[in-house]
Amino acid sequence: MRRWVYFVTLSTNAPYVIREGIERKKSGDDVMIFFDLDGAYVLDKRYTQKMERSHGVDMEEMLQIALSLGIRLYGCQLNILVADGLELVEGVELAGVVTFLEIAYGADAVLSY
Repeated sequence: MRRWVYFVTLSTNAPYVIREGIERKKSGDDVMIFFDLDGAYVLDKRYTQKMERSHGVDMEEMLQIALSLGIRLYGCQLNILVADGLELVEGVELAGVVTFLEIAYGADAVLSY
């Protein structure tokens, strides 16, 4: 089993990262995805609806599938707290830089999108 950590800073990359993470998880690997900067908006319930309208992607469903498979999803604590009124998708965890680094140091690969 390999351990994959994804770092998503651009929301438009999120569907590709989540799909890849789901495939890796189904093959038996451990997957964690961190969302930072613009990428953190993907974790907002309202933004998931916007993604569906603009990109034809049911982001909320993808996030729920990822969570149900055991993929850990993290939102940057600073971005989430600074952004006004974000409604996080249930199951997403808040994490700071220290948490990200601890997990990244134990990973087989860290991929940034």
